[in-house]
Amino acid sequence: MNDRDKVSFNQLVDENLFMDNSDNVFDVLEPKPLEAIEKIIKEEVKTNDTEYKKNDVYKNQTLINSGNDFDDGLDADDIKMGISKLLTNRKFLTIVAILIFISVCIVVTKAFYFGNKVDKIVEIEEKISKEAKAYETKELDIETLKKVAATELISCINSKVDMDSISDGVKNAINDINNYYNQSNNYFAFVYKDIYTGFTVSYNENQDIFSASTIKAPTDIYIYEMVSKGKINLDDELTYTPRQYVEGSGSLQYKSFYTKYKVRDLLKYSTVYSDNIAHNILMDNYGRENMLSFWNDLGTTAIFRAKNNWGGNNAHDATIYMEELYRFYNEDNEYGNALMDNFLNATPKFIKGKNGYAVANKSGWTGSAIHDVSIIFADNPYIVVALSNTGMGDYSSYFRKANDLAYNLHTEYWKYKMSVCDSIKQY
Repeated sequence: MNDRDKVSFNQLVDENLFMDNSDNVFDVLEPKPLEAIEKIIKEEVKTNDTEYKKNDVYKNQTLINSGNDFDDGLDADDIKMGISKLLTNRKFLTIVAILIFISVCIVVTKAFYFGNKVDKIVEIEEKISKEAKAYETKELDIETLKKVAATELISCINSKVDMDSISDGVKNAINDINNYYNQSNNYFAFVYKDIYTGFTVSYNENQDIFSASTIKAPTDIYIYEMVSKGKINLDDELTYTPRQYVEGSGSLQYKSFYTKYKVRDLLKYSTVYSDNIAHNILMDNYGRENMLSFWNDLGTTAIFRAKNNWGGNNAHDATIYMEELYRFYNEDNEYGNALMDNFLNATPKFIKGKNGYAVANKSGWTGSAIHDVSIIFADNPYIVVALSNTGMGDYSSYFRKANDLAYNLHTEYWKYKMSVCDSIKQY
């Protein structure tokens, strides 16, 4: 390629084509094939015309060259002749082919680049849009409404029962309790209490009766709560002394005096096996007065008032300390669970849960006084307190009847509550 060819080629191809300038590449390389071809034609015609005149190709014309600029004016015949010559010029055709190739490459590249870019933007926006809508739909249509429904349901469930409009099933269950307990003075006291709503049906709940071993329940609950506050250590050892000896239930009466027992073991003996000596050891070490003060603050009226380790009880107090047991169990994972395990494993159980429900209880008996205080872990847990003076002869049928009465009342009560609250949509 000679110098003239190099100049012509550089006129056709912008030097910016070879620059790394991706932001402007499509503006710089925008093809203009018609203008470029016209320019080539003019340049080739001028060059060839000059050459032809120098070689006397055009014999009928005289080259005018007086030092002035070359006149590039062309008539139609000149252009036609120039095109004819260009179409047979191999160098020209090569340059045109290169231009066409570059133009096609630019168009294809631009289409591909921007085409893909648009596709990706649309795809991302579509995904974000779907995700955002799905999230908003979930929050607004499910979660928010669920919270509203739960609030309304809780409010409905916790609302007080209107005794004038209560269902016949609940009324009949209450009448059955009243009729049964009125049959004998020995059917002493009864309380049913729904733990979730506080709905309570009681019979003779405030009259005191000898506590027997039911007093071990508030004793052991108090000690575990003091453990949770760091005031008592379950691994502390307490000594069994002669003044704590008593006959009755439990195996420690067969053990040697001055044996040391850990607090956690004494609590298990007291609650699970109803050991009388374990109860005496705990009472002597941690103080009746302390326990009286603790339970007075929670509203009890009978327990720990007698100046001994046993004393009186009533159905009202028994309901309070069993409800406190459930509260502590729910609020303290470590010690609440340990305490509740003892009550779940306590023996004997006079009140037995229906349908395989677990029962946490503390029973007691001495002479004619036989009692059981229980938490029934139904779907909606409830408390049953059944105090009696039946003696050993009639106690089994009494507790069986008390269990049936409580279960029937609980069933009818929740049928009524759910019928009232049934209009609230649940998710």
